[in-house]
Amino acid sequence: MLSNFIFIISSVLLNAFAQILLKAGMKQFGNIDLKNNIMNTCISIAFNPYIISGFIAYGVSILLWLWVLSKVDVSLAYPFQALGYIVVTILAWIIFQENINYIRIIALIFITIGLIILAFSARIN
Repeated sequence: MLSNFIFIISSVLLNAFAQILLKAGMKQFGNIDLKNNIMNTCISIAFNPYIISGFIAYGVSILLWLWVLSKVDVSLAYPFQALGYIVVTILAWIIFQENINYIRIIALIFITIGLIILAFSARIN
């Protein structure tokens, strides 16, 4: 059972890391204007190292997730995707200096409590 949780957490963390990489890549472009030079914009995005790394991280997270779904009830595994909200919010605050107000902190605490209860429910079954 522990190995299942390791794969669940690994998949979720890679997915969250992919979000951060994609955000880092898109910060280099600012606001995208699809009216002018759409092809140049798409090519620039496609060859951005952060974007490429983000897609790779997503790909690996999907492969891990498929393994998880073959071993674990989806009703147990899927709610752990909420861990990604917590990780992305904290990384966005650290890396991009995004604002985290008290309401977001309270929401993250509730998500954390829910995930802890969910993890313990797996031990009961």
